[in-house]
Amino acid sequence: MVKPMNIKAIKDKDKQQAKERFHRILEEAKKKQTQLKKATTNRGQQTNQAPQHTDNDRQKSRLKRENKKLQKKVRAIQSEKNAQEQIMQRLKAKNFALNQANDQLEGKVHNAQIKLQEADQLKATDYHTQMQLKQTIDQLNQQIQLLNRRNRSLRTGIRHFIKSSQYQKAQQVKADKQYYKDQLEKTRAHLKSSEKRNTKYQAQLHQYRHYELPGKGKLVRQATTQELINELFARIDEERVGEFLSLLPLFNMIDYYLKTGMTNTKIHLRRSELLKDNQQMYGYVHFQDDQPEFIALDGSVFPNPVVKGNKFELNQGDVYRGNYNLTTDQFVINKHYAASTENRDRSAELHQVKKKAAKLSAKGFVERFTIDYPDVKDVLTGKNIEVVSWFKQISYKRVFEPFGVNIDVLDPNERSGDFIYRRIENTDTDLAFILLEGSHHVNSQIYKDRPAANPDKIKILEDAAPKELLKMTYDHFKSLATRTRTLDEN
Repeated sequence: MVKPMNIKAIKDKDKQQAKERFHRILEEAKKKQTQLKKATTNRGQQTNQAPQHTDNDRQKSRLKRENKKLQKKVRAIQSEKNAQEQIMQRLKAKNFALNQANDQLEGKVHNAQIKLQEADQLKATDYHTQMQLKQTIDQLNQQIQLLNRRNRSLRTGIRHFIKSSQYQKAQQVKADKQYYKDQLEKTRAHLKSSEKRNTKYQAQLHQYRHYELPGKGKLVRQATTQELINELFARIDEERVGEFLSLLPLFNMIDYYLKTGMTNTKIHLRRSELLKDNQQMYGYVHFQDDQPEFIALDGSVFPNPVVKGNKFELNQGDVYRGNYNLTTDQFVINKHYAASTENRDRSAELHQVKKKAAKLSAKGFVERFTIDYPDVKDVLTGKNIEVVSWFKQISYKRVFEPFGVNIDVLDPNERSGDFIYRRIENTDTDLAFILLEGSHHVNSQIYKDRPAANPDKIKILEDAAPKELLKMTYDHFKSLATRTRTLDEN
């Protein structure tokens, strides 16, 4: 650090030197004047004694010259004094400025000293804090080491416990508890849904019991089934056909009960007695010993039906419409509603999977399926699946949900064909299954006749077990993923 110059001392020193010089010159001038006075006095005295005019004149002239020199020197000294005073004034101004700067520097030094003291205090505080933190860290490290030792001991105990039969029983109890809890929730949800349906049906039943057939003067509940059907046919037209879509699931139920009761021929023969001439009927074809039979919706069976004009062939399971000729006792088919044959015949592999899975419980099947297909969760997790069926709803969810699939079973008895169509065609739906056993053939015809945005993601099947649908779903998305990878690589 550079020590600032002492301006005041320098100024005082210069002033003292100038003052001493002035006094010194002044003393010299006074001494010369005194000498001149003495010389003049001596010359006067000498004049009284002896005239020496010439010498006096010379002496006078010399003294005048010296006096002029002294005056000149005095003026010079005075001029120098004035210059010194000007310098002194400048030095004073400079000294004043330096004093102000010095005061500022002293203020800064003071502030710096205060900050330095604060920094020293803070440093001391930080050091104290660091020491405390170090002690705390040491204590925590000791606790961590102790906990690690306890944790290792605990893990060893857990491993022994896991290997024990007691733990296996506890896990089984836990799994069973969770399973029954899930079942309870599903049962509650199903019960709630059933209560809602029951409320709706009660309201419909109340309305039905108090509704009269137009022009008949008879309550609906007093009318025969044929009278109700005739009333529906009287009401249907192109503008109101949309109101009849909710009846399509009814055909599904009739179809189901017909198939399940097909062996009871007495029921069919008894109902055949009620037939009228040229009565128009809907039904499907069943082959018995390679001989076709037309099974109508009312349960009537007509052996050896004929196709009007031989326009098409008869296929088992497809929906047909025709007229019964009472005179010839012949049923003539004039309209064909082809059901999709896609995936109707399953491969031997799927048959074996279905056969093997039928022997396993739902939990056992999930474990077995995971072993056979280790990547099943990676392939199926997050997929949105729609199944159109009015039966086996809980079974489908029980099989699909363990693999992360979002499955929704649409009941045709509760939802219209338009609603189901919109759901399966939703962009969020990844794959949809329409089961003809659980969704009427005519209902499926709606999906085929209407333009589909993504027809490749709609599968129409005769019937399929939940476990078989799972395998089909896995194969579909596995194949899709393989094709996508191949395209990306190419």
